[in-house]
Amino acid sequence: METNIKNTGISDAQRRSLFLNFKALGLDDDGRHYFISDFTNGRTASLTNLGYIEAQDMIRQLQEMRRDPQTRKRHDELNTKRKGVMKAIGRYLEMCGQHPTTAYIKAVAVRAAGLVETETNHDFNRIPGATLTRIYNEFCRKQSVLKIKNAVVMDC
Repeated sequence: METNIKNTGISDAQRRSLFLNFKALGLDDDGRHYFISDFTNGRTASLTNLGYIEAQDMIRQLQEMRRDPQTRKRHDELNTKRKGVMKAIGRYLEMCGQHPTTAYIKAVAVRAAGLVETETNHDFNRIPGATLTRIYNEFCRKQSVLKIKNAVVMDC
């Protein structure tokens, strides 16, 4: 009986290699989970749920990040932009009286980016850097307009 290596889980050697690479890149638990979630497009944040081939691809990417500081820098910049977009959208929705969840905020970002929405909204991590900047500026502007609108209403 032939086993399909793609369907087998992560090996112990892969797990050790991944942890060594995460440590070498200075990623703590939160950083590691965020990286895994980003790599799997939100499917999982745990190494346990990775397949053998997926783990190999992740090891290659981490090793590339260790070798090439520019790759690491681009990854960090995108993560910073994603966090900024989430904060801007969340703040705007809170100013509108809503209490948004992270999933809802990501869904708003996906719609603002013009991407096709999926059931799980994992397309958030596929939003390009320039589009993240545009969305961030758009929601900061919306916050400013809302503040002015509320100030005018208070003056009346």
